[in-house]
Amino acid sequence: MCADRIPIDIPFGSTRQRVEIPAGQLAGVCWPAPVPTAPDPEAHLRQVIQEGLERTAITAKAKPGARVCLVVTDRTRSTPNRQIVPILIEELEKLGIRDEDITIMVGVGMHAADSPEAIEANLGPAVARRFPVLNNEPDNQAVMVHLGTTSLGTPVEVHQRFAEADIRIGTGLVNPCMLAGWSAGAKIVLPGVASRRCIYENHKRFTGILAELRCGSLLGVMPPANIVRSDLEEAADIVGIDMVVDVLLDAGRNLVRAFADRHLPAHRAAVEFMRPYVEVSLPEKVDILIAGVGDAGYEVSLFQGGSRVCGGADRYLKPGGTLILVNQCREGIYEGFEHEEFRQWMREMPTPAELRRLTEALEIGGEKSCVLYTFSWLLHEMQCRIVVVAEGMGPAELREVHLDYAEHVQPALDAALADYGPGASVGVMPYGALVLPILRE
Repeated sequence: MCADRIPIDIPFGSTRQRVEIPAGQLAGVCWPAPVPTAPDPEAHLRQVIQEGLERTAITAKAKPGARVCLVVTDRTRSTPNRQIVPILIEELEKLGIRDEDITIMVGVGMHAADSPEAIEANLGPAVARRFPVLNNEPDNQAVMVHLGTTSLGTPVEVHQRFAEADIRIGTGLVNPCMLAGWSAGAKIVLPGVASRRCIYENHKRFTGILAELRCGSLLGVMPPANIVRSDLEEAADIVGIDMVVDVLLDAGRNLVRAFADRHLPAHRAAVEFMRPYVEVSLPEKVDILIAGVGDAGYEVSLFQGGSRVCGGADRYLKPGGTLILVNQCREGIYEGFEHEEFRQWMREMPTPAELRRLTEALEIGGEKSCVLYTFSWLLHEMQCRIVVVAEGMGPAELREVHLDYAEHVQPALDAALADYGPGASVGVMPYGALVLPILRE
């Protein structure tokens, strides 16, 4: 390493890639702040869950014969379900719940179903083999139950196993989210166990907000401004979810804290606790932004990892700048079952204005268009270049969707520096999916 170059390691799946940046051109590095972790994660989870079961009156509802539906996040999230679910089951059994009355669902929303191998990795072999585990089926109207309509007109339709349960509990991992402001909470219901029609009607509402805000995502934006979030929370109230177990993790994926309560108080308490640790800033906008996803779960695809990073990149990039996105893309362009449809939309790359029309007319599903919008905003509105450091996608596949490829972050940076010249500024977000970018005034 040259004395005038600063080395920074960028997470890449389970490994790291090192990049060396000229010291005089480094505007700043956005690290999530160190956060104290739970000294005994299992004891903390058990205490929080026990208190949550009491607080939400599940202790009064639980008895032999009461049907329980536990909804967990899928393979695209790093929620420690292997630790949470066994404790939930043990505590419910203490209250009289029998094995035969427990169903576990994977709240995949519109993602492709988790495989048996992914389910076992998510829940652990003992739980996965002991209980029936179902994936949400958004297109199977025969298993969907209509429970009402939100004040914005979203039809509330959820899987019957969830709707007909006497006790409904969900899990979630709280991070900044480019659509719902922050992940988890009521999202385990919508989109987690909802129908396509319900998801589309809710998700399409993001376009009008972004047109007013003149930005690429709703990252960190909460109600009342974020009507997508308020609408899905109203839907969860209509369905009636008894409790969520929402967790916070540090950058090393260690448990920081858990919250078990009704979806709204649990989620808001988690957001309030974590916000000071994840808000990051650069002193100015930069020519080149290097952004790792920073969470292997989100690196499942370009869709997941890209949405987490591109949603905040416009806050740091100058018009005409370059984003170097470090994202394994293990399952390629999209982990959803409609990956070829998403690929075609990425090939076409409509402008943000065109996407608003297409989404509001339901010609493209909101779960796809909200991610496409973040790419479109950078490419069309900001005239930026996006270079993806990936393993699961190659140069030709990325080129056809208007993105560039690099095998390693260093040559990608060197090429960008050569393009912009010695005055170019560089910013770095090693954990782009785990932070909330803001600009210092």
